Amino acid sequence: MPPLKLTEVASGFELPLFVTSEPEDASRLYVVEQRGKIRLVNGGEVQSAPFLDIAADVYQTPGNDDERGLLGLAFHPDYAENGRFFVYFNTRSRTLVLREYRRSTSNPDQAAPQSQREFFSIPVLVGNHNGGMLAFGPDGMLYIGVGDGGGDSSNPDPNNNGQNISVKYAKILRIDVDRYPTPPDGNVTGGDPDVWDYGLRNPWRFTFDRCRGDLYIGDVGGRLFEEINIEPRGQGNKNYGWSVTEGSTCLKADEPPGCTSPTITAPVHSYDHNRGDGSVTGGYVYRGSTIPALRGKYLFGDFATDRIWMLTWKDSLIEPSSSLSQDLASESTIQGLASFGEDAAGELYVVSYGGSVFRIDPE
Repeated sequence: MPPLKLTEVASGFELPLFVTSEPEDASRLYVVEQRGKIRLVNGGEVQSAPFLDIAADVYQTPGNDDERGLLGLAFHPDYAENGRFFVYFNTRSRTLVLREYRRSTSNPDQAAPQSQREFFSIPVLVGNHNGGMLAFGPDGMLYIGVGDGGGDSSNPDPNNNGQNISVKYAKILRIDVDRYPTPPDGNVTGGDPDVWDYGLRNPWRFTFDRCRGDLYIGDVGGRLFEEINIEPRGQGNKNYGWSVTEGSTCLKADEPPGCTSPTITAPVHSYDHNRGDGSVTGGYVYRGSTIPALRGKYLFGDFATDRIWMLTWKDSLIEPSSSLSQDLASESTIQGLASFGEDAAGELYVVSYGGSVFRIDPE
């Protein structure tokens, strides 16, 4: 592996949570700010006018320790032709919504905020564990990560949403944006029609390997373990155990389906909180061209410590994780590892909650 570095590509953002590009244009980066704006970085320059400003609709975080706000963004695979994109956020009326907007027909650097469609709205139960990730899968469906509705470590999942397939909380949802609310074939049956996977505490960031199509989920833990869950392409309907299990530990032996049930899929990787780590930030499998030795490696990190690791998973076999923190100087450079990001060329980025976006480059 060659030496790596974090190259700052843009700064001056207010509580940034995510970065991505249009599906066919890596030169245009979009940065999601928690309080309700999406900022456009075009040719390395942050545009003065927001691409989208829905701050009037978005719950305004009182500080930098709240989990509510504008949390997710995904561009339609045919965005260049249809201008459609999707956001997921907390409203001021204590709901979580998935909403569609469109690019302005007169100015590609701005959205048309009046062109909106709401897919679903669910009540906010406590305020934390909202999930937030949106991503289109290789099947063309939109996947949405929703947390278990909130709580604290002394009372994990008080409403038992993790094992209840009839609710949207604690799930990866999957919808057809062209036929909604008609569910796509293959979702979990017998419950909420949008459910794809369940038993997740707070799937803050997940991704699809753009080469193989496998789904990587970073699930934020509670008292004990942070999890990386991986499922092969198209093999959904998984139960990842929460809140009966956390990592490999049994939390609720007397609750169905039971800790030893074969219906529970264990994480492929987990880590405990012994070194101060405590909030996993799921990342991406590198498929870019500038760092050939990194191809096929999955990068992920931790919000609490700004550490970054990589691991390799292929055909159900996993290589142990190794640290990139020292090489990238991530612990001294990043101020809250809020998210990773991927552009249209497969290059990877890191979002610092302190206000900057970095690209991972060869030294």
